[in-house]
Amino acid sequence: MKRLLAWGLGLCCLFSCRKTPDLGQLTNKPVVITSRDDKADFTSYTTFHIPDTVAYISNTPSADSIIVGASAQVMVNAVKTNMTSRGYQFVARTANPHLGIKLTAIKQVNTGVVYPPGWWGGYWGYPGWCYWGCYPPYYPYPVAYSYTVGDLIVEMIDVKNAGSNHNLKVIWISDIGGVLSSVTQTNIDNAVAGINQAFTQSPYIKRN
Repeated sequence: MKRLLAWGLGLCCLFSCRKTPDLGQLTNKPVVITSRDDKADFTSYTTFHIPDTVAYISNTPSADSIIVGASAQVMVNAVKTNMTSRGYQFVARTANPHLGIKLTAIKQVNTGVVYPPGWWGGYWGYPGWCYWGCYPPYYPYPVAYSYTVGDLIVEMIDVKNAGSNHNLKVIWISDIGGVLSSVTQTNIDNAVAGINQAFTQSPYIKRN
């Protein structure tokens, strides 16, 4: 009994000596969420294309805009670097890429559920990215989403298997939380870190 009591007291002392964690550290880095189409074979694709702009959308289409120039290029290059390191080749949009990738920043809160073959009509056809008359992509699985101000969305679309019916399917999506509420160097750096993390936690995205 004495031995058990001594062990218990020692355990209490151990925990009492631990430093109280700084809860503020939990918000220092963006939260990165990824989701995939379980039926997609990522090794079956060889090429990809991504525009050199980032769409900046809101609940009001008339208030939509795009991020261009050096800020957008840094984020685009982060995607390119990750994709090429996985064995994929970047090609022009006119070269019929197997995969299309789109970056989108959120200006206002958006919540809802997308059911197959649902889509967000409109924003995929934003200037700088159009396929077959800007047919919107769809998710082959239900997607519940709650995107807040500044979230960066990365979507990967299966262009290879679109066929004559323009069936653009989203096979991978990542939500990087709250990194682009304003276009500053710190936010851009956080966006790049989030993009890198999205690929890190998606090891199945590879050529072979």
